[in-house]
Amino acid sequence: MVLVGVISLSAALVYASVVNAACTPRTATAGKRGLAWPSDNYFNPAIFKSSQVTWLFNWGVRPPQQLNGTFPYIPQQWSAGGIQELAPALNALNPKAEYVLGFNEPDNDGQARMSPQDAANYWKQYMEPLRRDLNVKLVSPAVTNAGPPGGIAWMDDFVAACTGCTFDIIGLHWYGGWTTDLQEHIDNAKKYGRPIWLSEFGLSWDAQAANYEEFLPLALQQLDNEPAVERYAFFGAFHSGQGWDMLDANGGLTTLGRMYLQ
Repeated sequence: MVLVGVISLSAALVYASVVNAACTPRTATAGKRGLAWPSDNYFNPAIFKSSQVTWLFNWGVRPPQQLNGTFPYIPQQWSAGGIQELAPALNALNPKAEYVLGFNEPDNDGQARMSPQDAANYWKQYMEPLRRDLNVKLVSPAVTNAGPPGGIAWMDDFVAACTGCTFDIIGLHWYGGWTTDLQEHIDNAKKYGRPIWLSEFGLSWDAQAANYEEFLPLALQQLDNEPAVERYAFFGAFHSGQGWDMLDANGGLTTLGRMYLQ
């Protein structure tokens, strides 16, 4: 993830709501929403079962034990670490995965941290063969909304370095304070001509629960109505007592969790 300050959040959200209200409404697409499920969450994800929430990932290649087929599981090769074991891990999945998420924020020093060239080399050697051998669709590395050399600039360099590579889907992350900035990040990724998966999004760490309760409905409407976005996952399905949690300490839905099902 990448953190961007929330400056004049309420004013920005008011502006975004005015813009949304002025736009011609489009039919929302149900079923885009997924669950970003942390490894320390031992609650039952079935509480999120709905027509809106239709998939789950956990930043790894093995599903949570309590998943029990409630949602389709989408594995992720988080970084270069252990990438030699990716194909065997995918082969062991039952049911088999239809998609594989690429590297997690390789443009972020605190996350996967890879140069575009190194990421391209790993992709050619380990990711690209998965399409042929396992018939899976590949989601590109998920870049942040940081400025150059990160974000979309990193993705540009990666695409240029990864000659002959296949990306069925473009992966993105976004953290900030404005739905208008979220839209700009999405718009910048449309040039790749692929569906977009926003597998993490949220406000910055200093945002409070009230900020999230104001932001989330606007963001959900925006993403449901954006044709370029095929799937997205709010960050996240936590129970840590923070403002972004969708679960409480007992595994029940918070206000944000209930919003996510609407």
